[in-house]
Amino acid sequence: MVLSSDPVPAVLESEAEGEIREIFLDIKDTTGADVVNLIWRHLAVTPGALQAVWEMLRPVYKSGLVLTEAQRFRDTLSLPKIQPLSEQALRACGVDNLGHVNITNILKSYNKTNSINLIGLSSALACIASDSQPWEATIGQPSYELLAPLPPLPPMSDLDQHVQELVQHLNNICEEDGRIIASMYRHLAYWPGYLGLIYTLLSPYEHDTHIKSTIASVRSEAYSIGASIAHELKPFDPSLDSQTVNIIKKVLNLFVEHPLSKMAVLCGGLLLATPVPR
Repeated sequence: MVLSSDPVPAVLESEAEGEIREIFLDIKDTTGADVVNLIWRHLAVTPGALQAVWEMLRPVYKSGLVLTEAQRFRDTLSLPKIQPLSEQALRACGVDNLGHVNITNILKSYNKTNSINLIGLSSALACIASDSQPWEATIGQPSYELLAPLPPLPPMSDLDQHVQELVQHLNNICEEDGRIIASMYRHLAYWPGYLGLIYTLLSPYEHDTHIKSTIASVRSEAYSIGASIAHELKPFDPSLDSQTVNIIKKVLNLFVEHPLSKMAVLCGGLLLATPVPR
């Protein structure tokens, strides 16, 4: 199985095999996502980790509980008032109508899946930390809007050097850790002009204490929501070794604390700032 080290070790979705591939397909089918988020692909590197976390979370994803809580979370999210872009600015930067549609679809996809994974993984962390007995989750068919197909996620190594640097500069905005490069910026790298525009919009927030406080509040709220549904989760099988459990906790904490909570705010703000395609 081919691994990518870009930006962290992960199983490439296109190269997944056997049980890993089946879980990836199930994640997409269950969440309505067109791509498998980096968090799942990174978990797949550690034997047994992806299987354990997805087995724990699948029932509350499948029942629609996490999707419903994530929708409520997005609807009440406090977003930064980013200066809106104009259609003329997009065209002047080389973004044609098809590119405009694709950019909007990418923003919508990440905006939705970031919140779903932020709530879901927060509930998993709360469950791991709790000794309470699980309730039986009610299984049903969640209601969700299918997300539009997205172009392939380009590896950083495939991007021109100046685009790589721009992606890194964007990722540094409001970043507190830096080990994870938000996949959304790489996905938008097909349109370097758009990356330049949003860097101009976001760069004033690089050291903004208010938006960092907003991200911290989002992280705290997600933990609270996750803790409120953690009793629906089935704890890990006792046979799962402690080393794997510790790796899972570190991975989940890393993604919840940094890219997911940060991008829930910034992606939502960019979606509002980008005009709706005609």
